[in-house]
Amino acid sequence: MKTYRMNAVMAGALYITGTVAGVLSVVTVGGFPDETFLARAADDPSAVALGALLVLVMGLSLAAMTVFLYPLFRKDSEILAMGMVLFRGALEGTWYILTTLSWLLLGALGVAAVAAGADSAALQAGGDAVLQTSAKLGDVGTIAFLVGASCLYASFYRTRLIPRWLSGWGLIAVVPFMMNALLHYFDVDLGSGMGFLEAPLAAQEMVMALWLIIKGFDPEAVERLDQAS
Repeated sequence: MKTYRMNAVMAGALYITGTVAGVLSVVTVGGFPDETFLARAADDPSAVALGALLVLVMGLSLAAMTVFLYPLFRKDSEILAMGMVLFRGALEGTWYILTTLSWLLLGALGVAAVAAGADSAALQAGGDAVLQTSAKLGDVGTIAFLVGASCLYASFYRTRLIPRWLSGWGLIAVVPFMMNALLHYFDVDLGSGMGFLEAPLAAQEMVMALWLIIKGFDPEAVERLDQAS
């Protein structure tokens, strides 16, 4: 019986790689793009370039993760497996690529605005437009990520490849995260203290990643899927 051990390890490792790269991207540029981003980009364009590269690494890692889970998930439900690949793979990956490009564009605009001096009004306006577009793109990308995450955790819950308490944790944690994403999308400002709504899913993903690397898939669940297919 094939254990798909390497699939589990690769999925977990890509989860961790993507998450670490995402955290480092924010640390590198000094926070998410905001109204001060153009000034920060002008002061340290290399930091913005590095941050953009780390965003790309995050996107490619998290999109590639779906490739290693799809072969097993499709044995249970082709619809859920394709939903995961579409939303957590293709759409989420595209979101990160566009985010990378927007960060690089903002970095270039920041440098150009400083060089232009008093004549930088048009560049500042362009930068503001890119910032607003990037923010809204982030909201849409987050919603796509959560739809894909729902498909992923539903597949894990149905197949029992990992313990149901772990996949159930993911399904429950998606709900407050989605609430926060929708509030952002519709520009409902409840202050800066709503980040706790994202914390349960962030913690779950790291626990799940470590579980996949250390424990792998449940052999009995893999056997059931092989027999069913």
